[in-house]
Amino acid sequence: MEKGLQENLRSALGGFVRETRTETPDRNSEYKIWIIARKDVVMSTGKFGPQAAHAAGTCMVLTALDDREKCFGYMAVAQPKITVGVENGEELVKAVEACRAAGLVAVLVEDAGHTELEGKTLTVGAVGPCLRSELPGWVRRLRRFEAVPG
Repeated sequence: MEKGLQENLRSALGGFVRETRTETPDRNSEYKIWIIARKDVVMSTGKFGPQAAHAAGTCMVLTALDDREKCFGYMAVAQPKITVGVENGEELVKAVEACRAAGLVAVLVEDAGHTELEGKTLTVGAVGPCLRSELPGWVRRLRRFEAVPG
């Protein structure tokens, strides 16, 4: 593992997530987690953050259980995440299922409805860590998520 990656991994394992590499990596050559957010669900930042954390955290645990090297590889690149948007719950489920069918770790998060949202609501999904090239084509082309004011 190159020196910059070793430094990133050592830092992450010590509890400090930071990027120590001096060159900008090729966006297609490093592991990332994609957060997939519904555009039709209005959430505050205080609700969205934990929903995204649930999704990314679950992906990390599932990856660590199945592929420790991939997990460490992701930690070594400062753990990048990309948030993309889908129109509704149906598209969210379709995206997660397509990623699972491609052999990727992918999860859905259902909010319990105890605070901001009325009743149980699928809010976000996540896939990865994986390479961008591993995503199904239409998932790879999803646009960056713009927060819905809550």
